[in-house]
Amino acid sequence: MAISDRLQKRFRNVPGVTSADIADWIAEAQTESDLKEGENSNDDNAILYLAFSIGCRVIATDAARYFKYTDGEESVDKSDIYEKYLRLSIDAYRQYRYYRDGGGSRTIAPKRVDGR
Repeated sequence: MAISDRLQKRFRNVPGVTSADIADWIAEAQTESDLKEGENSNDDNAILYLAFSIGCRVIATDAARYFKYTDGEESVDKSDIYEKYLRLSIDAYRQYRYYRDGGGSRTIAPKRVDGR
């Protein structure tokens, strides 16, 4: 499945996100990461998660102007939307780094003190 289709599924219920937005986020992710779609599945996943992170940051930036309003018994609170999308962006960026580094588990052993 193409990255654009996968990303479209993730943003399908977010109002205002268009196919053009998704194409822009994918292009920016490919430019930023220097990865190309279709070379291998880890690269495709890395591009997907970086584009998702970029998209969430864009939405968070737009949502930063939202507000909290209370009038008698009625209240509207959209102030936490920014924080939620920013958290999604951070999580997606972690996934991007995981796939950018090849995926899988890694064990890192420190050097021995005696030099062996």
